[in-house]
Amino acid sequence: MANGSLARRYAKALIALGQESDSVDTLVGDIDAFAGILDLGEGELRAALGNPGLTTAERAAVLNDVLGKVKLSTTASNFLRLLVDKNRFGVFDDIRRSTHEMADEIAGRVQAIVTTATEISPAMAKDVQSALEAATGKTVVIDFQTDKDLIGGMVAQVGDISYDASVASRLNALQQALIRNPGSATAEA
Repeated sequence: MANGSLARRYAKALIALGQESDSVDTLVGDIDAFAGILDLGEGELRAALGNPGLTTAERAAVLNDVLGKVKLSTTASNFLRLLVDKNRFGVFDDIRRSTHEMADEIAGRVQAIVTTATEISPAMAKDVQSALEAATGKTVVIDFQTDKDLIGGMVAQVGDISYDASVASRLNALQQALIRNPGSATAEA
């Protein structure tokens, strides 16, 4: 079975548990919190939980020790124990990604990355969010980033759709037009 399909099955089960108790976003938050713990230090915890050289009991003991020191919901803790017990910890990141997608779909929201050359004002950020929400018909959660190579303008990635209103892309389009049709530039000038 492909890891993506397996991850979606586990994510679907976790989301279903969250829906039963009206705690989908809490469960997703708990999974995110645990992901942050996995990546602390040199990633020893991630390596231990996925190490086939350790017995299931040894990996479970490591997980239980960590879970005793962090505050996660019982459902999230039991889910993580199940992953270790079934030797499925290798697909944890895919499960996490799938739970986010499913939780967003249930909540009617979409994630977006908006990249600009420089930081934008809060008022402009609100305008961008309003425009993207109007275009998608959903609540948009935006991660604003900067990239000085854009020169100006912005690029928005919403799911599989990219909106490119950057100066760099416009200059590139102009360059391509000049390469394809060099006579038109002198006629227009």
